[in-house]
Amino acid sequence: MMASFCIIFSVFYSSVVSFQQLSSRSTVSNFLMAGGRSLEEKSMTTRGMFKELRKKLNTAAEIPGFFDVGEGTPEIELYCKSNKDGTQIGDCPFAQFVQLVLMKKGLRYTVKPTLPSSKPSWLLEKYEGKMPALVHKSTTITDSLAIAEYIEKTFPHSSLTRQGAYSYQEVLEKTSGFFPSLSALIKNKDPALDGELIAAVEAQLDVMDEILRSTPGKYLCGIELTLADLYLTPQLFHAMVTMDHFKGVDFYHMEGNPTRPALESFLTRMFDMEEFNNKKAYYNVDQVVYGWKVARGDL
Repeated sequence: MMASFCIIFSVFYSSVVSFQQLSSRSTVSNFLMAGGRSLEEKSMTTRGMFKELRKKLNTAAEIPGFFDVGEGTPEIELYCKSNKDGTQIGDCPFAQFVQLVLMKKGLRYTVKPTLPSSKPSWLLEKYEGKMPALVHKSTTITDSLAIAEYIEKTFPHSSLTRQGAYSYQEVLEKTSGFFPSLSALIKNKDPALDGELIAAVEAQLDVMDEILRSTPGKYLCGIELTLADLYLTPQLFHAMVTMDHFKGVDFYHMEGNPTRPALESFLTRMFDMEEFNNKKAYYNVDQVVYGWKVARGDL
């Protein structure tokens, strides 16, 4: 454990002086005083020094990727739907959900965009080719929610499952009909059925808005971000794009009066989230439209 701490401290020591937000506190010369202690540090007690170190480590932790050090290939691999030529990730909201969880945990991982024709044999034989699929050491697992729960259990830091006004399971149970109803609507080509199908999707949107209005915080379970928020956000992005493109229905009003104020405020917050816009996990509107055209049989 002491060796691990020394390695972490060494990385911190050699890197922290390069960050502008820390340079105002300490200069390079202060860090390189003989005996390894600055003039300021020499006047501190041991407890005071560790308190100051903890403060600096917490500040450094706010910098994305600061502790993402180490060598070699990450131990986690994520196989997911690719775009049409296999060069980038596809428009799967469930794979994006897994990536959001991995990034919120600060974990190093490799994304494997995979065409149907290039799925590995173990994925075909053991899981019928279903993706997303996670590989971690000797463990393989599919189903996005099962993957997220495995990540949460294996890497319990920065918990995404804390109980609030609701548990994440309760929220996901209440909203379990959302994506199936959205899929049914977007795939439907009979205009006579659209009214009923749109009503089914809007009923689920109303449920989400009610949940958000009934909780004390800004997230679906309450004050803290949970798996429920990360699970539904990519699906809501698909809904925003596809309902407008294929059905002419605008449920997310970027301007004007919102129909569901709590839900639309939530969406603004989540769509602005750093991890949601990270190029490793993000796909654009055109990719969403293309993916659903394929699902509808238009291409």
